[in-house]
Amino acid sequence: MAAEDKLVLVWRFEDEGLGILIRKVLEDEGIRSEIKSEQIPWMDGIMKTARGYWGDLMVLEEEADRAREIIRSYLEEDANEDRAGSE
Repeated sequence: MAAEDKLVLVWRFEDEGLGILIRKVLEDEGIRSEIKSEQIPWMDGIMKTARGYWGDLMVLEEEADRAREIIRSYLEEDANEDRAGSE
């Protein structure tokens, strides 16, 4: 990424594992992203409790809309599979 490239927030996630999974989904679609943890080392989970989320997923500004659509679609598909499996 060049110095003039601007990263923007596209999604806040509840835990590190889910953030890594969604980052991989975006990577598979050709979108580079960065995870910005809100956690404080040695203070396990305190910021997640205080803020209600583990961290942020950031992408280049020009890819933000596409990234949000991919995330929304993936999470909807996952939720639909969960509902279908419980019937």
